[in-house]
Amino acid sequence: MTNTQPRVGELRPGGRAARVRADVLKAATAVLEDVGYDQMTIEDVAARAGVHKTTVYRRWPTKAELVADAVSAHSAEVVPVPDSGSLLHDLQAFAREIVANIGSEGGARRSRSLVAAAATSDELAATMHMFWHERLANSATIVERAIERGELAPDSDPNLIIETLIGPLWVRLLLTGEPIDEDLADRVAELVANGAPGIGH
Repeated sequence: MTNTQPRVGELRPGGRAARVRADVLKAATAVLEDVGYDQMTIEDVAARAGVHKTTVYRRWPTKAELVADAVSAHSAEVVPVPDSGSLLHDLQAFAREIVANIGSEGGARRSRSLVAAAATSDELAATMHMFWHERLANSATIVERAIERGELAPDSDPNLIIETLIGPLWVRLLLTGEPIDEDLADRVAELVANGAPGIGH
């Protein structure tokens, strides 16, 4: 028989279930930043959130599902899609938000551990692929608005432009270990804005 009972967090937005969901997701993010994905447990998250572990398991049957929701909620909060009215300023603001998110000690630990774990976990890899698909789709509005304003050519590729923006930041985080700061964010954004195809290119 199909289970038609809603999971925790799917009832009454703003009610107790929503508050519990928010608490669990914040706790999951905090545990990820403290110990990384491999050492993270549902029990630790439940204890941090002040709920019983069965409450967590009812809504998120697996750790990968919990992490996917936590990362998505955290990113929506700390890396919102900017709308300044300028392609360059939007790209700079977005790059700065990403730097602040992954450049801290905890953010770096969280990000590196998820990339490493996804390499060996098909379930986590699938959830993270979905996360990135959704994030790119949301951030594509930066490029779409620039096209509407006439800053970019109509056939500009939103995903390629956003990937080109965030790529150097993640290269430094995962590969070179060089500093990630706002100056880097601004310089990469300027490079991408200047190199993107404008009207008449």
